[in-house]
Order: sequence, then C-alpha cells, then structure tokens
Amino acid sequence: MKNQLALILCLGLVSQCTFGSVGNREEEKLVILQNLIFFNNNQTIPIGTYLRSYDDQADDNINQFSLTSPSPTSYNISILSSTYINWETGTYRINPPNQILGVSTTSSERSTAVAKTHTPYTIPLDLPADDLYGKSYAFLSAGTVSNITQFNSTMETGASFLFPNTKVTNMPLGVVAIANVSWEEILLSLTVDTIPSSVSKSFTILLPQGNKSITPKCKIPIKVGRSSNIEILFSLSGMLSDRTANLVTTRFINDLYALPNGSVISKVSNVSLYNILQQNLQAEDIVFSFPGCFPGVER
Repeated sequence: MKNQLALILCLGLVSQCTFGSVGNREEEKLVILQNLIFFNNNQTIPIGTYLRSYDDQADDNINQFSLTSPSPTSYNISILSSTYINWETGTYRINPPNQILGVSTTSSERSTAVAKTHTPYTIPLDLPADDLYGKSYAFLSAGTVSNITQFNSTMETGASFLFPNTKVTNMPLGVVAIANVSWEEILLSLTVDTIPSSVSKSFTILLPQGNKSITPKCKIPIKVGRSSNIEILFSLSGMLSDRTANLVTTRFINDLYALPNGSVISKVSNVSLYNILQQNLQAEDIVFSFPGCFPGVER
C-alpha cells in the first residue's frame, strides 16, 4: 500500500510540477518519470511455478494413453516408471507491465533521458544484465526427476505430475516475456500395443541435451496479490504424436511399432523417428506450453 501511495504521489508530481523553462520541460519530465520507474522496478515479489507433465486424455492415468497413427489405427502407449528427465535449468524473462514502463532504468542510463519502448510481452527487452528487466529468473533446479507419470495433482484436462524441483523466485512487477527450459537428457521407456491388442513391444527413446523457449499466448502478470503459481505444461502425448510438414505426415507411433521389439530411438539409431521427436519438442505448443487463455482466468 505504501508503494502504491508513493506511486500515485509521484505521478501527481509529474503532471503538476512547474519546470524551469519551456525548452527543457519534456526532458525534465522524462528524468522524473525514469526515477519513478526506477523506484517501481526495484519492487520484487515471490512467485512459484507449477511445471506439469500430462497426457491430455482427461483421466486419472497419465502413464497410459492412446494415439491414432494414422486414423483409424490406434495404439495404447504405456510410459514406464524408469522414464526420467535430467533437467539443467528453467528461467523466465520479465517485461514491464505496460509500454510506458519500457523506459530504461539502469543507474547508468537514468541520467541520459533516453526513452525505450518494447512489445508489452513475448519479446524480452534488450537491457543490461544489471537491470531487473534484463535479468533471467530461475524457477527450476537442476537434477534428475524420474517416474514423471506418477499421478500427484490434477489440472483442467485430468491427472498430472507436478515436478518437485521448481522453486519460488523473486521477480519484478510486470508480465512474463518468455520462459526457457533446458535438459541434459530425456529418457523415455515405453510399451506400445495396437487396439485391439495384438503384440506389445518395448522401446527406449534417448534424447540428448537440448532446450526450448516457451512463449506466452496471453499476458501472465507478475503483480502484488497474485493468487496462483505460473503454470508450464509438458505433454507426453504431444511428444509422441504424428508430425505434418510440407503437407507430408510422418506416422510416428505407426512407424515406431513397425520396428523390432527392444529398439532404441536416438541420434545414432532410427534417426528418422528421432528427428520427428526433436521437431515435436521445438514446435509451438506441442510438447511445452503455457495454458490457454480464458476470460476471467489468471495465468
């Protein structure tokens, strides 16, 4: 409340002050505004993150789901408990809450009276690392998490697994511009069977070090009084889905099931299927995503 009152008072001063001369009035107003923003920018609040794995099948069993590849052929997929992700890091970049707060506020630049503007969200500001809006804010601790299909939470589409290695981070007021996640290794152990059941086959998928930038589709506010954690979704079914590019569809599960039992998909074996997995990982909103935007729902 004290910060809000001070903000209102300072804004009043900007609008009511009589400046020394007409020639430098705009420059003086801008300096006052930059000092005001510096005051506002130095307020940070703690925000948590929910990073969830899920299968988008609206049930309580996230280690089993079905995929069509191609229609009408369907397969049952079971993700085994030996599956793991060795996370490297996860970070956010934060932008000011609106365009006027795009004025640069580093100590070295506040005296220059040079305004900067930006896209309100999705494009991180090009600011020095000592600026609160130039920093990256870690929300994920490094480490290996296994059994990522264990049902320990629910979401809008059913069961989910909350990764335990997220952490609360002090971030400046504003909106999430982008999230970045990186991993040392992803290992998926799974079985695949046709529907109706015929022969179950086992496969191992090994993905090396990689990273993904995740872009919000709507404003995700960092504000005083925020009542919920930021959510990031990791879709297992999305990773294994068919891939269409240049009007050509590659049937991932269909082609995977055609391989001998016990086959490994990696960058040195069954490379065509490995490439589909990498394309799915990097595609927008297929594997990693922020939740969708709905009126009245805070993201």
